[in-house]
Amino acid sequence: MWLVIVDTMQIQPYIFGSNRLRENVGASYLVDAATGDWAFEAVKNAVSGETNIGDGDKLIDDAWIENGLDAEVLYAGGGNFVVLFRDESKARQFNFNLSQRVLLEAPGLQLGIAGQEVDWYEDVLCVRLDEVFHMLAVQKRKHVWSAPLLGLSVTASCRSTGLPANGMIRGIHGEPGYLASNEILAKVAVAWPQQNRPSLADQRLQKVIELPAGYSYPADFEDMGATAGEYSHIAIVHADGNGMGQRMREIGAPYEKRGQNRAFVLAVRKFSISVQEASKQALKAVLDRLTRAIDKSGTSIVYEPNPDMLIQIKLKSGKNGYYVPFRPIVFGGDDITFVCDGRLGLSLATAYLRAFERQTVRAGLGKDDRGLTACAGVAIVKSHYPFARAYALAEELSKSAKSYRTKEKIVGSCLDWHFALSGLGGSITEIRDREYKVGTGDWLTLRPVTLTTTLEHPERAWPVVSAGIKAFQKEEWAGRRNKIKALRDALREGPAAVKHFITAFNNEADLPQVLPGIGGWPSTGWHGKYCGYFDATELVDWFIPLEGEADATPANGHAS
Repeated sequence: MWLVIVDTMQIQPYIFGSNRLRENVGASYLVDAATGDWAFEAVKNAVSGETNIGDGDKLIDDAWIENGLDAEVLYAGGGNFVVLFRDESKARQFNFNLSQRVLLEAPGLQLGIAGQEVDWYEDVLCVRLDEVFHMLAVQKRKHVWSAPLLGLSVTASCRSTGLPANGMIRGIHGEPGYLASNEILAKVAVAWPQQNRPSLADQRLQKVIELPAGYSYPADFEDMGATAGEYSHIAIVHADGNGMGQRMREIGAPYEKRGQNRAFVLAVRKFSISVQEASKQALKAVLDRLTRAIDKSGTSIVYEPNPDMLIQIKLKSGKNGYYVPFRPIVFGGDDITFVCDGRLGLSLATAYLRAFERQTVRAGLGKDDRGLTACAGVAIVKSHYPFARAYALAEELSKSAKSYRTKEKIVGSCLDWHFALSGLGGSITEIRDREYKVGTGDWLTLRPVTLTTTLEHPERAWPVVSAGIKAFQKEEWAGRRNKIKALRDALREGPAAVKHFITAFNNEADLPQVLPGIGGWPSTGWHGKYCGYFDATELVDWFIPLEGEADATPANGHAS
């Protein structure tokens, strides 16, 4: 038998390298198709006999290769496609079929394919699988990236890639048409509506999270709900499951001996499908929370914490109804990326993390009655900010949250965020050292934070930041921008300046209590080396809590 693993390479620049949302969406569709529908079809076309691929590309659990199948897909998920063929010639035909289709229908997308012979009865499949994954990693590191010929004569350049243009794409929202390469033409083709039908990308998304009647997903960043002259920011949210590689190794550990290959396949397949379903249900929960926030007119999201403060997102209208200010780009596994109106970024990120934990508990995917967890990064940028850089920032913030979680041995989910209201200068660590550090080691920001309150660092938790935001959105603070600005300046100066602020600006009333048991914060703004209010003052005008925002999963605490 012959074991084959398919993966994609350099998908971040391929998906997020454009400033046009429809191109990002189309690229995501093509990446998913390459390791999904197209791979399934390539298997069917490579063999003349039976496979375990059922209707809708669902895998048939009781169809096994040791019982006579020509090919068996072991699992498909997380960007990987793993399949076992009865003989090498069929594996080679599969490689040819899939590679040819990707070259023709997804120009610019790079595939990585690795394979190895397996003796079903003598070899240990989980060991062989690790070996092929290692081969694939080596192949990726050694891959020689092509340098495409940019043109021998007078050529026009693609507006998105710089490659020679091969056609024109018509603009939307008054944007003029623009020249495009084959790569961009392929991306837009699957993201563009087809004769009064949703685009292929929209059809794929609607299968996962269906919108209510009268609403559609945006195809442009301008459709996210920007308010001219006031709010024109989007949030890019990138969330990634914690310890997924380790969890896969733990699943395989009981089967590291001969005769356990079938049990291993069924266990890994069940885990892969369950993670995909949990992520899907978590995104559904996010959309449900968002649509419940739309007012009775069905045209806007209004948040009025007090009579002097109103935050409103007016939904943009399109041919098929109003656009929801939310669009998943990468989804289908534990690794997800979505964009939304900037004022909803943190609400939707925390909603997703909580829903993902709940869904994985229900599916029994974790250990000790806990579910799987994830870390999220939220980058809030202007709608015309270079999207590739915005995504890179969101990914860096997700890694920052993961690093904090690992360092502090936190069991639960964590998140980090940043406002890139101007250009970025350096990494997120350098930015915080420059802009959020006071003296030699005191921090204005609590970030990264845990999703729920933990025992050892109760102050570095999202509920603390959320309580601060709600306190500063109350009537005595809201609308008094000068007062909040004065507090922010005082926090930068230290505890003595905060005490002076309380006397001069706050009628000697302490600052809001955001965490019971922390004595210093209300009177000085500081406790130890952390400031308790700076994050909240930054988010006062940028945060819309959604229904259920106060709900939280039980605190997970720290690893024992």
